[in-house]
Amino acid sequence: MLTSLIDEGLICLDIAAKDKQGLFVELAARLKSSGKISNQDQFVRDLWARENLDSTGFEQGVALPHAKSEAVIQPAIVIGISQQGIDFGAEDGLPSKLFFMIASPAGGANHHIEVLAELSTKLLEPGFIPQMQAARSKAEVLSLLTSAQSGTRPQAKTQTSSQPPEPQARGIKAQLGTLKQHLLFGTSHMIPFIVAGGVLLSLSVMMSGKGAVPEAGVLKDMADMGIAGLTLFTAVLGGYIAYSMADKPGLAPGMIGSWIAVQQFHTGFLGAILVGFIAGLIVNQLKRIKLPDSMSSLGSIFIYPLIGTFLVCGIVMWVIGAPIAAMMEGMNHWLSSMAGSGKVMLGAILGGMTAFDMGGPVNKVATLFAQTQVNTQPWLMGGVGIAICVPPLGMALATLLSPRRYKKEEREAGKAAAIMGMIGISEGAIPFAAADPVRVIPAIVAGGIVGNITGFMMHSINHAPWGGWIVLPVVEGKMGYILGTVLGALTTALIVNALKKPVTEEDEVTVANTDYQAIEAEGEADVLAITACPSGVAHTFLAAKSLQKAAAKAGIKLKVETQGANGIINRITAKDVANARCVILAHDVAIKNRERFANIEIIDVKTKDAIHNPDGLLARTQAGSSKVA
Repeated sequence: MLTSLIDEGLICLDIAAKDKQGLFVELAARLKSSGKISNQDQFVRDLWARENLDSTGFEQGVALPHAKSEAVIQPAIVIGISQQGIDFGAEDGLPSKLFFMIASPAGGANHHIEVLAELSTKLLEPGFIPQMQAARSKAEVLSLLTSAQSGTRPQAKTQTSSQPPEPQARGIKAQLGTLKQHLLFGTSHMIPFIVAGGVLLSLSVMMSGKGAVPEAGVLKDMADMGIAGLTLFTAVLGGYIAYSMADKPGLAPGMIGSWIAVQQFHTGFLGAILVGFIAGLIVNQLKRIKLPDSMSSLGSIFIYPLIGTFLVCGIVMWVIGAPIAAMMEGMNHWLSSMAGSGKVMLGAILGGMTAFDMGGPVNKVATLFAQTQVNTQPWLMGGVGIAICVPPLGMALATLLSPRRYKKEEREAGKAAAIMGMIGISEGAIPFAAADPVRVIPAIVAGGIVGNITGFMMHSINHAPWGGWIVLPVVEGKMGYILGTVLGALTTALIVNALKKPVTEEDEVTVANTDYQAIEAEGEADVLAITACPSGVAHTFLAAKSLQKAAAKAGIKLKVETQGANGIINRITAKDVANARCVILAHDVAIKNRERFANIEIIDVKTKDAIHNPDGLLARTQAGSSKVA
């Protein structure tokens, strides 16, 4: 079938384009001159609409751009070879040099499915890709296609979807980067619940003067508010990880599944993270199932959430929940068997466990072990109470001792962590651990061990089932408790700072004091932009200002939407999209409502790119415009 859709006029051996837009225009021009399409601009727009759903760049320097379009008169394939390569967003990070652009008429037979199926087999033939990339004549290209066609392996599977074949092995770095974006999106929505809930609960404990949760009155009501926040945050974490992966249909499966995992099986925030990723994966697979036209409108609001919730909760209840619960029970029995051992050994175990996952299942096992014996062996809470507050206090101290090793948003998080540590909220260190687990987790574990052992050895006794300095009124051996906290926090700070490298490039960025006026009206901007960072504060707005000032200097009308801590500000509308030539997405977390830009060119970068090189990004928007013209 391939050779029937290709002739020598549809082969370009030396592509001049240097970017994706230029390639689309150059190859579409060949289709137009060959009479295969009626409207070149329309076909290019349809190529972008498909490309914005998912990159068609694959490994080994191959790209398969394709579109079903009303502009296509006759199905065809145009082949292009680029000597210098073009960035097509391939998972292995390599530029694409061999292009198969597939034009298929709208409606009727799915020619592009058949062609993609056949191409997927060709691309697996040993030596086919490098030989095609090295071809020096159009006749050689046609010969390679014909010979490859005759050598097709009969056992190759036929593709049954309109998506191009997936790479056999995605780049590990790209996969981890994507997972990190989804995780940071979830944690950014979780943090307000931890802060509000933890502070309200701790204030109620402090004002009661008893070092325990009040049992009546206004203070009990305040404690209930705080407990609600600390109960909900794991569901919010799992739900918004799934939302980041699968949009709104993933929200209910992620939240409900996380709630069951935490409440019934006591998995903590680590379990919520796992369930969030499972929910996002399941809903994305459900969305691949083609629904009848009569039911398509019910997919996102009824079918996907319903089936997704059942499947996710089923996995939690019938597959992973019981093993996790058994693991937690086993850890409890193990700790109980250690109660008679030396205090140093037990202090090291409890301190490390308490600090390890900052309120997660391992932390809960260790703290519950001490809390349930507070009336008979309060010395256990004397050490564990210290280990509870060491992670956030240690990270706060680290940002204070060596601010050059932390981004501005992390230094701000350090201030909040100091407060949360003082009132016994281990979760204050989670933002640091989520962003850099390899360096942060070992450091906080070491600090927890040092703090707990110090409390044990100095005979600190804590009569409250809580941690931090908020319980000092009910602690015996206050000096040992305070010293343990200081030594533990200092240990964490010194270790993490020894492991981290300075990040002065990002921290010391300044934006020129060029006057500019932010565009807020609809339909006036030539270029659009969205900025978003994990905290929704520092880098979100620094990137926005950097782009706005560079646009003012270049005389470009730019409208910037920020997706930050206060929600979406200066929202980009359908009218904006219709009148603009492209959109810059400068983000470190997933963008909300990205589907708005299905029919417009997207420049996808990190916030640091917008901060450090706004002129270069805006130059790319002008280059794309000149090629379209």
